[in-house]
Amino acid sequence: MSNFNYTNDILKSLELNSINGVFIPIPYPHSDSCFRFEKLSNGSIIKYVNIVSPSIDKPCPHCGCFNHHESKGIRKIFLTHTSNGHLKTILEVTYRRYKCKHCHKYFKDAIPFRFPHSKLTTIAAQSCLLGFRENTAMAVLARAHGLSKSTVYRLFYNHIDIPLRFYHLPSTISIDEFRATVDEGTFAFHITNPISGKTLDIVADRRASYLKNYFIRFPYNERKKVKIIVMDLSGAFHSIMKSLFPNAQIIADKFHYTKLIRENMVQARINCCKKLKDVSLSKLIKRNLHLFDQYEKRLNEKKAWYRPYFRKHMTNKQLVKAILEIEACEELKTNYDIYQNFLKIINEPCNDYRKALNDWLDHIFITENSYYMRTAKNFRKKWFMPILRSLTYTTYYIRKNKKIKTCFNNGFIESMNNKVKLVKRNAYGYRYFQNLRKRILLHLGFRYDII
Repeated sequence: MSNFNYTNDILKSLELNSINGVFIPIPYPHSDSCFRFEKLSNGSIIKYVNIVSPSIDKPCPHCGCFNHHESKGIRKIFLTHTSNGHLKTILEVTYRRYKCKHCHKYFKDAIPFRFPHSKLTTIAAQSCLLGFRENTAMAVLARAHGLSKSTVYRLFYNHIDIPLRFYHLPSTISIDEFRATVDEGTFAFHITNPISGKTLDIVADRRASYLKNYFIRFPYNERKKVKIIVMDLSGAFHSIMKSLFPNAQIIADKFHYTKLIRENMVQARINCCKKLKDVSLSKLIKRNLHLFDQYEKRLNEKKAWYRPYFRKHMTNKQLVKAILEIEACEELKTNYDIYQNFLKIINEPCNDYRKALNDWLDHIFITENSYYMRTAKNFRKKWFMPILRSLTYTTYYIRKNKKIKTCFNNGFIESMNNKVKLVKRNAYGYRYFQNLRKRILLHLGFRYDII
């Protein structure tokens, strides 16, 4: 086999076969191999590959003159390459410098496989850049690619750019906030399309002035396309969205208003336990507090456990019923019934949700229940129609070629926020919002440019 074939094989093993003729591997002095191995004090081994630029006539890049340049010496640079198994690989590249006799300017051999402004090969840099799409800490990426942490940081900060998002607004959007960084805004604003299951953008701040400046970029006709906005019970977001999107209908997220009612029920249970003189009964309610938060029709009716307070075996449903029948728990039973009536509206189909919701609110106003009064006033004044739409409006989405019917809710954006928290946790937090936004969008598969 000829030396040329050996050269091709070596370059192919290094994935550098495109540079044949420009740079070639040659044996080290006093050796018959172009590889050498160095063992470090920690026991790891580094493989060096000797690659040299051959001495051939090259035109001056400034004036194009041939054969009128003289060598200014031979230089050497060490470029970190992709690891070969457990071995860290470094290319020991020798290149030449020249001086043109015609224009008196200096130039040198171009290294086509060197990543710009770094001591890395292009393959090694691209391999590390692709790793940013995974939710992996930069220190872990550095160890996996045989690089220093500072090198990985520079690659991320200086060579990855995610351009500003310019997109067409869909008919349905879902909005929420999450804790970000303090350099631009403590809470960032997250926008998604719950039907297609895609994040649209992440805005640095949730304040009204910032959001208005962001959405005002979209033409008025584009903002008129938005028909439904799903959000939590934020009064500030409600007023901002109504002013920016004239045709949009607000839908309240079911989890958030149910959580608000549950908190009222929890407060009633806590106050009841404080007033009870029977300490054993108070401890029994506290140990089984999760049973009072569930919908009564979903309580376990099959398996029974021994209850020392009642001295007999009882299911979860029987236990809740027995506790509420005690005279000292009369106030708790009243508040529990109000809470269960609301869960019945949510969990069971109804012919007239408007009437059912109005009857539930009217009962609170008539009885003047102190635990639910503030929430009922808020629902009646601001959130009656958004809650009603969350109970009546339905849509279809497609996942894995299956068409699924569902209501409008913030379930998808909450799952995206969970991914955001994982990205922050793996990095032990971010100081600058733009770096956090860049890493999140990379993890979600957004297109990026290499600078």
